[in-house]
Amino acid sequence: MSAPSSAVTPDLAVSLGPVRLDHPVMNASGTFDVLAASEVLGRDYVHDFPFCAYVPKTVTPEPRPGNAPPRLTETASGVVNAIGLANPGVAAFLAELPLLSGLRQPVIVSVGGSRPEDYLEVLRRIERTLAAAPSGSMPDVAGYELNVSCPNVARGGMSIGTDPAETARLVGAARRLTGRLLVVKLTPNVAAVAPVAAAAEAAGADVLSLVNTFKALVIDPATLRPFLGNRTGGLCGPAIKPIALRMVAEVCQAVAVPVIGMGGIVSGCDVLEYVSCGATAVAIGAAIFADPLAPERIVAELAAEMTARGLARLESLRGRALEPSGRS
Repeated sequence: MSAPSSAVTPDLAVSLGPVRLDHPVMNASGTFDVLAASEVLGRDYVHDFPFCAYVPKTVTPEPRPGNAPPRLTETASGVVNAIGLANPGVAAFLAELPLLSGLRQPVIVSVGGSRPEDYLEVLRRIERTLAAAPSGSMPDVAGYELNVSCPNVARGGMSIGTDPAETARLVGAARRLTGRLLVVKLTPNVAAVAPVAAAAEAAGADVLSLVNTFKALVIDPATLRPFLGNRTGGLCGPAIKPIALRMVAEVCQAVAVPVIGMGGIVSGCDVLEYVSCGATAVAIGAAIFADPLAPERIVAELAAEMTARGLARLESLRGRALEPSGRS
């Protein structure tokens, strides 16, 4: 008869303010569409959803066709995309939202635009629709993500996110429109990210998320001209992880609100690295393009890593990399 196992059964649950999540792994906006994935992969993702929260593609007031193709290409250890916030607009988004009513996990709606008023218009329309909806007809919209960091639009979103004062003004205005969780998605395309993070927190952000993609250029070796139709795009994937970890660590040292880390996460150990830099949760994106089953695998690997290290809760690890040198 074998001896009973003394292995720790880890608790993966985390909280973003009042929003409790089963585990820390969510999808990055624009990288996973529940309804499209259900149709293409023949799986009911509404009722069998692998992420801890659903972040749909960024919603703007009017439909956006996005940038001219080609809009996506692989590069060394990463992907460069220039989608350009392509989406059908807030009216179409609201028409489809009841189809997600069976989703058990919370929805965090990503909001974008070309000017501050665009963000506020989307928030107003969603808030009005949710207030008027019959009970049980809508999913749990727990909050909003203000995407002030997309590098693939000609103006607006990213320019707001590079200016602490502009970011604070938008966050403050959004805060007055909703009591739901307010996440601000920060751009890495700044000289210093901590001042923008601190401004967002002071203006009322409940959570910060970073990093979005790094502005990048890919050259077609045949023509020696830019490959993407938009000329530049956003670099994501494992290539950016060391820089993303540094920026997450800087923000976690500058603010008190929870942080969602993202950038190059492909394994459970990657998740632990972000948590050690202070992140509460993480979002994955490029990994899903290569492997639709990545979320389940990463969550399983996270549990296995925690068990192997004797970690009962992620909280016991959070911020370890921020401790002074010489401490274990």
